Amino acid sequence: MNVAWNEVGGSRGSQVSSRDCPPARRAPCTARCEKVRAAVAPRPRPSPQVYRRLLRHVWPYRRLLLGGTLAALAVAAAASAYAYLVGPLLKAVLTDQPVSVAGMHMQGRALLRVLPLLLVGVAAVKALAQFLQGGLMQRLGQRVMADLREDLYQRLLAQPPAFFEQRHSGELLHRFTGDVPLVEFAVTQALGSYLKDGLQVLSLLVTCLVIDAKLFLLTFIVVPFTVLPITRFAKSLKKVAHRSQSSLGHLTRLTAEQLQNLTVVQAYGGQARALAAYDAESEHYLRAMRRSLFIRGITSPTLEVLGVGGVALAISYGTRAVAHDPELAGRLLSFLAAVLLLYGPVKALSATANHVLSGLVAAERLFSLVDAESPPDVGAEAAPLTGALEVQDLEVTYGDGRRALAGVSFRVPAGARVALVGASGAGKSTLFSVLLGFVHPSGGRVLWDGEPLSGLRVGSVRAQAAWVPQEPVLFSGTVRHNLLFARPHATDAELWEALRLAHAEDFVRELPQGLEEPVGERGARLSGGQRQRLALARAFLCRPSLLLLDEPTSALDAASEAAVGAGLQALMRGRTVLVIAHRLSTVRDADLIVVLDGGRVVEAGTHAELVARRGRYAQLLGEGAVAA
Repeated sequence: MNVAWNEVGGSRGSQVSSRDCPPARRAPCTARCEKVRAAVAPRPRPSPQVYRRLLRHVWPYRRLLLGGTLAALAVAAAASAYAYLVGPLLKAVLTDQPVSVAGMHMQGRALLRVLPLLLVGVAAVKALAQFLQGGLMQRLGQRVMADLREDLYQRLLAQPPAFFEQRHSGELLHRFTGDVPLVEFAVTQALGSYLKDGLQVLSLLVTCLVIDAKLFLLTFIVVPFTVLPITRFAKSLKKVAHRSQSSLGHLTRLTAEQLQNLTVVQAYGGQARALAAYDAESEHYLRAMRRSLFIRGITSPTLEVLGVGGVALAISYGTRAVAHDPELAGRLLSFLAAVLLLYGPVKALSATANHVLSGLVAAERLFSLVDAESPPDVGAEAAPLTGALEVQDLEVTYGDGRRALAGVSFRVPAGARVALVGASGAGKSTLFSVLLGFVHPSGGRVLWDGEPLSGLRVGSVRAQAAWVPQEPVLFSGTVRHNLLFARPHATDAELWEALRLAHAEDFVRELPQGLEEPVGERGARLSGGQRQRLALARAFLCRPSLLLLDEPTSALDAASEAAVGAGLQALMRGRTVLVIAHRLSTVRDADLIVVLDGGRVVEAGTHAELVARRGRYAQLLGEGAVAA
């Protein structure tokens, strides 16, 4: 969330409290939080539809599901056996009368020798079945979640830059760190619980019905009365889960943004405002969580009270029946044992259902990203650029109606160096985005060796091009890791050769671990010149036929520029080059200079020709848009 940093001021002390932020400044923070929250509130889909979609991810692992189901059936059968055997056992202990077990009449003493062994056997079977069922369902859940995470990450990797411009990185990160664990619980724990506990409940209910139908009706007459509270609790919990997870996503986004820009926060004395915004979002999340915990906490006691009422009715009726017919005592004890054994799985199902609702809400959020459309990467394979690159009447218009390029045309002969010059917003970066397939033109075309760029597979075009941005992008791994990003199977000899050509070999050899030296997050452990030379070495490894440069030396000091410039000259040699120029040295050496203004080509020619015309190019030189 973007806190209004344009307001300069506030406490600059090292100890910052939310009290340091005046109420007048706190209110806008809170209002902004509410406004953003309302704008990006998730649109829920029917939970059954989401759960069916999750189950489709389960289908490839149906053998694990079948094994878990069989183990759950064994657990349910063991629970029913417990209930069935308890009545005869207690009757044998309390009386000396013959007892009927499975149609066989046995004396009490004989039964006391056999039944304990049977109970131990049932316990062993149940324990083994529970172990197998839990292990199989955990394995199933982990595989399903691995597939879902891979689908999500693969879909994100295929999205164009515009997708990420409309979404905050912290919000997307929360999908992996916050939503995925909730869905994982819904798949692993919930699916396992629904099988094991659900089958136990069904088995014990059948046992109760077989033992005595009248007791069954009296005991479970309260069940219809539980439907209304359960339904209301579920609806309320789902709404709260949407709010709490959305708020947690905003909190993650806010934290990530403020920590990434901490130097700016501190430089402008914005710690108090940052803390106030964090407090406002955190308080909203806590309110949602308190409501969620209240609903979850009241569900189980409510069901328990209703359940005890049914048991009380059964005991009242059963004791009166036993007074008239003592033979019913064993059946009553078995029935009560079955009812008591129901408590555990019913409570587990109730608790699981609460967590499943949170998991389904998280799954809705994940599927909204998985379902995001990405441009298909289809077409012919692009060959290395050996001929001309032609831009013909190229137009780019954004969704809000802004025109970035309008009728841009120029030709880049094979091996030529073309400089793009223009003020900020002239359309230079947009042109690069079109060539790299990040933006699709709304008119005109680009020809690659005479072939329309739109008919070539984007991935194959990118494989023939190397892009070196103004700010080098390094990953928080080692030097080797960053270089291999360009060519994963490159040998050490090829890595060192690329470093040599980029004039980076000397400083890499001086690093304590050489190629294995960690570069830090975004290359923070290296200087600007070192980062840029590593980026050039990575471009060398690509062996590109087209080189796109966003003047990588413009932000460097003189010493670093000299080292990087030597590497650039080697990289550009023998290749077709388009460079966004900010340095006069780059412009002067170009074979062709294309001057853009307002998305249009207003001039084109060599440096000497354009200076002599005294047009827009000469004006940019005078304004300092092209530095000496």
